[in-house]
Amino acid sequence: MIHRFKLLDIMDEHIENHEYCISKSAKDILLKSYTSPPTIQVLAHLCATNESKLKKVFKKVYKTTVYGYVQKLRLEKANLLLKEQVLNIGEIAKEVGYKHQGHFSKLFFETYGVYPKDLLKR
Repeated sequence: MIHRFKLLDIMDEHIENHEYCISKSAKDILLKSYTSPPTIQVLAHLCATNESKLKKVFKKVYKTTVYGYVQKLRLEKANLLLKEQVLNIGEIAKEVGYKHQGHFSKLFFETYGVYPKDLLKR
C-alpha cells in the first residue's frame, strides 16, 4: 500500500514565527500551482523574501526542499489519479505537471517502489 504524503504543519519550537510565515506562504502557493510552479525567484518575491532565505526556512520547516515538496505533491496527486483508473499513465503524467511519461514513471518507482503501470493493472 502506498502511504499518502502528509501536508500537516507541525510547529517545531526551534522555528521562529517569521520563518513559519514565509514557509507557510510558499507552501500555500505551491499547493495551488504544483503542476506549473513558480521559479524560486518568483516564489521568493511572492513570499516577500529572498531566494536564499526562502530555501533555508522552507527546508527548516518542512524538512525538504521546495523542489522536493513539489515532486511529492505531484506524485501524491498521480497516486490518487492512478487509483481512479480513468486516465492512462501519459495523461496522468501531464495532469500532474510532468512532460515525459518515462521520467514520471521513474520518479514514481523511486518514491513508491512500484511502477504506475502496475497500479493500473490492479
